[in-house]
Amino acid sequence: MKQFFTVLFSISLLLILSGCTAPVKKVSFNKSESHAIWQQRQQTLSTIQDWHMKGRMVVVNGIELWSMDVDWKQNGEQFIIYLAGPFGAGKVQLAGSASGVLLKNSDDQVFYADTPEELLLEHTGVAMPLSLLRFWMLGLPNPKASNNQEKLDALGRLKSLSLVNNGDAPWDIKFLRYAALDKQSVPFSKQVELPEKIFINQGSEIKVRVVVGEWLFDNSSS
Repeated sequence: MKQFFTVLFSISLLLILSGCTAPVKKVSFNKSESHAIWQQRQQTLSTIQDWHMKGRMVVVNGIELWSMDVDWKQNGEQFIIYLAGPFGAGKVQLAGSASGVLLKNSDDQVFYADTPEELLLEHTGVAMPLSLLRFWMLGLPNPKASNNQEKLDALGRLKSLSLVNNGDAPWDIKFLRYAALDKQSVPFSKQVELPEKIFINQGSEIKVRVVVGEWLFDNSSS
């Protein structure tokens, strides 16, 4: 049975990770230059409070696997996330803010909790670090965590990130591909690069694979 899910996981990854975009221009910097660029990137990216992402996710928890479409709108501390596909071919909506979260399932039942992780795990069985993913989606570490271990690539972007999780197995995040968004698409006066493919692991049990299909901002979304 475990071998079956391993094969299924591999097939699902091949299907959702086959999309491609124009490659980012390859330029190499030395270590000190990369660090300086990273500091500038953090300042720029941390100003992004409102964003809209559409894409695909694969989540593995032990021998269970879910493949889903994701539509995520973040407005400061408030968010609305739609997950579609694995839940009886229905759609799950998560909406909330710093004060609490609600989940609405495909039967229009509504549930409440303090965190999106609690709701998602209890009512769907999916274990996913949504509160942290909010920052990782932008290629940033959690600014409130002091135990981030960061590695940069030659362009001053996050290449990998490790986060100790209150004594549990650490979250290991790899940023495998970035997309270059021109200044007409983002709320900045210059081009910015955002993650397009992210692989997240916690030990050997929990795996999350994210592929961004589209980034939207106030000046490009309706």
